[in-house]
Amino acid sequence: MATLIKNAYIVTVDKNDTILPNGSLIINDELIEWIGPSSELPWPEERFEEVIDGGGNLLIPGLINAHTHNVYYLMRGLGMDRDLKDWLMEATWPCLKEINPEEAYLGSLLGCMENLRSGTTFIIDNYYMAASKKSNIDAVLKGVAETGIKAIMARGYHDYPFNIPEEFLEQEDEVVEEYKRMLDVWHGAEQGKIQVWVSPVNLLYSSLSSLQKVWDLAQSYGVGIHTHVAEASFEVEEIQKRYGKTFIEVFHELGMVNEKFHSVHSVMLSPKEIDILADTGAHAIFNPASNMLLASGIAPIEEMLTKKVNVALGTDSPNNNQDMLESMKLATLLPRVKNNNPTAVSSYQALKMATINGAKALGLDKEIGSLETGKKADLVIVDLNKLHNVPHHDVVATLVYSSNQSDVKDVFINGKRVIAEGKFTYLNEKEVIENVVKACNNLYARCGIR
Repeated sequence: MATLIKNAYIVTVDKNDTILPNGSLIINDELIEWIGPSSELPWPEERFEEVIDGGGNLLIPGLINAHTHNVYYLMRGLGMDRDLKDWLMEATWPCLKEINPEEAYLGSLLGCMENLRSGTTFIIDNYYMAASKKSNIDAVLKGVAETGIKAIMARGYHDYPFNIPEEFLEQEDEVVEEYKRMLDVWHGAEQGKIQVWVSPVNLLYSSLSSLQKVWDLAQSYGVGIHTHVAEASFEVEEIQKRYGKTFIEVFHELGMVNEKFHSVHSVMLSPKEIDILADTGAHAIFNPASNMLLASGIAPIEEMLTKKVNVALGTDSPNNNQDMLESMKLATLLPRVKNNNPTAVSSYQALKMATINGAKALGLDKEIGSLETGKKADLVIVDLNKLHNVPHHDVVATLVYSSNQSDVKDVFINGKRVIAEGKFTYLNEKEVIENVVKACNNLYARCGIR
């Protein structure tokens, strides 16, 4: 099917930073076939099965949420006004121990749909469960598949007993076997839209022997590692006490820090750790909303960008929403506060974090992350004609500083229109909301939450 989107303000995020104030884009099946000024359209409109008038609105690449925990959003609003440790111990872990497959499935639907609503076409979903509930992961991936979003499932595990509930501890050999099963069943599923990566949740809770085993497995399958790094001061202190080294130094000595390594959060990184990330081509995942909410600190983003570290962007949880447009705004503001520098991160740099930088972190920058001929047609139309978006002298600044997920009009994944004029084309939003509310009432009752 050939689709024409015409009369749009196109920000391509390509290597030349091409912007087309009145541009058009042609989708042929899954790919972008042509992009350029509307005045140079190569074929008459009659040739296309579908013609969408952009009406001067903004057309951007699909956003990439490089770190989230979809199922955690079943606990949205629980455990607020606490630091990371208390939030985990008092709100998150009690519910995660109780969640059953049906609830995990609904949490996955809820999270994926919220991501789609905010213009996100690819997510990295980091999920772990009680050791006795391994089947929950298949329920989560069923939800991912039904929504049509692209995803890496970074299945988390814990095997080192440090302040972690016993219910979450797994033996390292069973972790490896479960990864093998998931990789064989799910990696490459849904015509390649779903991938599986390994994810020791945090060095705090992982033995060095398990790290080596899952990394060896990841290399044999050609996948990467996604792990929380130096998110809070107590973590950094414990790792230094345990190993006499920093997070990244430990991973680096194990040979794990390379272009398929994700350093999630990276709040408390030392200059040496930043240099290691830069030298190895590893990636930092910035989650400004949760870092602020938990008062974890401010990641050295300006310093990482100066050293040419690739920084991608995520919403994480807690956050209370998965609005990547809001996360882009916070990604510009928080680094400015750290160094009192109003140019620490520009609006365009934030957009790159949410698009092409995310694609680089996935190893998919030749396929997604920018609007270019031959790339997958993952794209978003954002309504600029709202009270809070006018006037729009600089459309990228408007996108980052003014807009929000309610402005997302249309979302395409592999050329398929999953949101049209602000409405899901094949998902029942009302039904999912009703089912989630009912399920959460039951979950909270089992957890003793009122």
